[in-house]
Amino acid sequence: MPQLLKTILHYLPFVLLFAIATMIIYGWGLWRSLRQNQDLNNMLTSKGISRIKKALRKNGKMTKKELEPFVKNLTAKQPFGRERIGVTNPSQFLNSLLPYMVKQEMIKETKEKGKVFYSI
Repeated sequence: MPQLLKTILHYLPFVLLFAIATMIIYGWGLWRSLRQNQDLNNMLTSKGISRIKKALRKNGKMTKKELEPFVKNLTAKQPFGRERIGVTNPSQFLNSLLPYMVKQEMIKETKEKGKVFYSI
């Protein structure tokens, strides 16, 4: 009996370490899956901002309608992930993105002859 107890005590720390490692990996996967939608939204927004800024640098002042082709079919995907998010309605995407960019002073909004223009 003492030999069996000695063997159990010898392997017990390894079993506990394996259980702890499994809990950590499971917890990380659960946390990542809960945050996935927000991360994908942030990535898509970031890509949209960079595309808009690039278009405005290249073309100068543009209206919202002129910016739509630059964000049309824009997608974002996490590395090693299958989930993907994309822009299906460029007008609605720009309706949320352009005011944010103006508020953060990334771009300027001017009104000329009843039209709203955006520029860097």
